[in-house]
Amino acid sequence: MRLSPVLRAALLALLLTPGAAPALAAPGTPALDRPPSPAPHQPVASEGRAGDLQILQLWTPDPAAFLREWAEPTPPRLPTASRTARNLPIEQFIIFSSCKADAAGNCRLTARIEIADPDGAPYGDPMAFTIWDDKPAPPPARMILSPNSIGLVVEDGEKLGTYRIHLAVTDVHAGVTAESLSAIEVTEAEKPATSN
Repeated sequence: MRLSPVLRAALLALLLTPGAAPALAAPGTPALDRPPSPAPHQPVASEGRAGDLQILQLWTPDPAAFLREWAEPTPPRLPTASRTARNLPIEQFIIFSSCKADAAGNCRLTARIEIADPDGAPYGDPMAFTIWDDKPAPPPARMILSPNSIGLVVEDGEKLGTYRIHLAVTDVHAGVTAESLSAIEVTEAEKPATSN
């Protein structure tokens, strides 16, 4: 089992080029004017709401391509997936909107993730981290990509099947928690072709 926090600041800096829309929140950013939408044939997003807070979790086997698409004009065509194979990484992206600002104009959002294996048993320990740490509050209804989330790899000897990921995001200043549930199907990795 490999569960790992993903901090994207360095990767984002490498992907952003002059003139490209930033992948993280900035008022007036063209890439954030509308909520990002996965391609219609890829129903992999899990949404949650509490009060004004809205969250969305998307999964991708190609985080670099996801970030490149996120930086494009809306609506981006985000490469998402709800399936992966054994020993192949898949990464989560957390998107949120409408967090409550404190007196200084900043939001604070924390996340807690619990994963259940195909039998419903806990898969690893719950993970808790901050996804928006006293940063300026984005305009209401603007979809913002969090710089923090998790990556998942199901390794040799672990169960195949559907893993369920429960995400709870708390808006500390509003006192509300939005929850969403995603499912990732893990299959056996393809065997390499052998030559005769």
